[in-house]
Amino acid sequence: RSHFGSRFCEWRLGSAAMLSIVPQVQTILFLIQYAFPLKCTFETAFDAAGNSEEVQKARQIQWVIYWIVLYLFTLLEDVLLFVLVDYFPLYAELKCLGFFWLVAPEFSGARFIFESVIEPHYKKIDEEKVWPQLAKLAKAPAAGDAKKEK
Repeated sequence: RSHFGSRFCEWRLGSAAMLSIVPQVQTILFLIQYAFPLKCTFETAFDAAGNSEEVQKARQIQWVIYWIVLYLFTLLEDVLLFVLVDYFPLYAELKCLGFFWLVAPEFSGARFIFESVIEPHYKKIDEEKVWPQLAKLAKAPAAGDAKKEK
């Protein structure tokens, strides 16, 4: 009896397949999650378009936050959601839509997350603790400068 029960559980868990209505959704998801953001990250890093400093800063925030969100979501998916992924209908399509919102230049979802959720919480901490410490470090002489003076 116990042998049959364990084989039944293996069969049920092993036979699950992600329900999807879009052909090649995993390829589309790869392009949205990795290929396009990687291209845009390199363009931002090397400033291929010669953007102004303000535009460049906004793009840097967009892509740094995007890669952090991607890492956290992948970690969450691998550790907690792996059981539900195969049984949740249209999971891949919803994931595609979510990541498209994060990366699309029209939406800049990652930057929106930073500016509306993260930045308000850390702005006070930055002003009170981080910037004064950085100012002290900027005023302190470098180790190489102290040796040259002697």
